[in-house]
Amino acid sequence: MLKIIRPLTYFTLALFSFSSCTTPRSVLSSGKVVPKNTVRGGINYTFNISSSPIKQSARTIYNFADTYSNQDTVYLDQSIRDVNAALLAYCLDPITFTNEWYLRYGLGHRMDIGYRNAGDAHGFDMMYQFLGGTGTFKDSDYDGVYGSIGLQYGYQDFKFMNNRIFNRFEKLFGFNMKRQDITVPIIFSRSWGPEERTGCLSWGVTYTHSFVKYKIKPKAIYYGNFEDSNIPPQLVEPIEGKMDYDSYGTFINFKVGRRYVFFNLSLSVYYQNYGKYTLLGGTTTSLEGFSFVPSYGVQFNIPTKRKKKPVE
Repeated sequence: MLKIIRPLTYFTLALFSFSSCTTPRSVLSSGKVVPKNTVRGGINYTFNISSSPIKQSARTIYNFADTYSNQDTVYLDQSIRDVNAALLAYCLDPITFTNEWYLRYGLGHRMDIGYRNAGDAHGFDMMYQFLGGTGTFKDSDYDGVYGSIGLQYGYQDFKFMNNRIFNRFEKLFGFNMKRQDITVPIIFSRSWGPEERTGCLSWGVTYTHSFVKYKIKPKAIYYGNFEDSNIPPQLVEPIEGKMDYDSYGTFINFKVGRRYVFFNLSLSVYYQNYGKYTLLGGTTTSLEGFSFVPSYGVQFNIPTKRKKKPVE
């Protein structure tokens, strides 16, 4: 059973009870792609702070706990609709702290490919470099500006963590969401040292188009009230829907280190209008807001040994 606690405590739990619930959004690449036959990998820690879930959750989570803390069955009213809207907002753009790992490989002198994993969220991408040097600090003295454009495909199946508050929501709402994202980043960077030997400063813009499918199949939410009618209460009908929307972002990224080991620090900001979503009972809610994505991590460059030419 849920216990009635202070709103601040519930809100704090809400902030940190989602993990690995959003497709990779921090920008870790520079304008220089991974050199040919070179492997780059790393571990990153990312915060996702979204204005829409914050606005939706402050009152709804507390009101839900306050009203239904001792009930196994609930009835459809405005507080349930508010919680429904808050859950949608969280799943679309959760307030979370996640860790991810990634790998990139240089396919050619101007192209690389990569994979990123953040728990249940996955991302595959490729980058093409249209500006700047393509060598390494071992064979090039280029020390200037780089530019590249990329394409990333990400997907996720939303899952609640094993937390007593959100297990309660899952038991009542029977919520499920799947999401796919197509992202196009344009990245520029200024090298520090020849071919980013000691790091770089990166900046740019991103565009994302997201496709969302969701289902809500109530397991213990009913119309009516036992006390007001002799007619047995009726389970609220399930709903399902889909939506697609655009997201626009900008970012800045610092990479500092030497040769093969670097420290990353980045900040991305996104704006999105998530659109209009159907709630239980046939009402709708419109969601929009900004997302702030600060992150930090460690990056490793792993050069591939070149084959020696045979002696004639």
